[in-house]
Amino acid sequence: MLHYHIFTTAFGYAAILYQAQPFLVKRIFLPCSHKKTLTKQTGRLGPAKTGQTPAVLDLCKNIQNYFRGTPITAPWKILDLSGQTPLQRSVLEAVASIPYGDVRSYSQIASGVGHPRACRFVGTTLARNPFPISIPCHRIIRADGSPGSFYGGTELKKRMLALEKAK
Repeated sequence: MLHYHIFTTAFGYAAILYQAQPFLVKRIFLPCSHKKTLTKQTGRLGPAKTGQTPAVLDLCKNIQNYFRGTPITAPWKILDLSGQTPLQRSVLEAVASIPYGDVRSYSQIASGVGHPRACRFVGTTLARNPFPISIPCHRIIRADGSPGSFYGGTELKKRMLALEKAK
C-alpha cells in the first residue's frame, strides 16, 4: 500500500509518496501553491492514503530545511530506484553529486557518465526524476547558461537556484 504525506515548505506545499514497510520513497513532489494539486498528482500514481512515519517526517524536515537554505544529500538507502536503468541511475548519481549552489550543463552530465552525445537522454531522465530536491535536477542548465525546462516550472527552478546562490 502506498501512502503520501503533504507538508508545507517556504516555497509552498510539497509531498512525498512512499511505501511504509519497508520504508521506500517512491516519489517527491515539488512545491506548489495548492494541496489539492498534490493530492491529484499522488493519486495519478495509484491508490494511496495519507499517512506519516518517523522516516517520512525526517525527510520532510530535510526538504523543509532545503527551502530555508540548508544543503541536503540524497538519501540513497530510502529512494526506490527500481524503475531506473543503470544509465539512468548513473545520470541521477552524477546530478546528486553536484555541490549545493553549483550548476552543470546537460552536456557536462552526459560526458560525465561516459556518453557525451546523450544530452537529450540526460534531459529526458531528469524530466522523469522521481526525487527532485534530493536529486537536484534544478542544477542542470543549458549550455548557453539559460535555465532550461523544469517539471516544477522555470520560475521555481530560478527561485531554487537563487536560494542556493545566496548561501
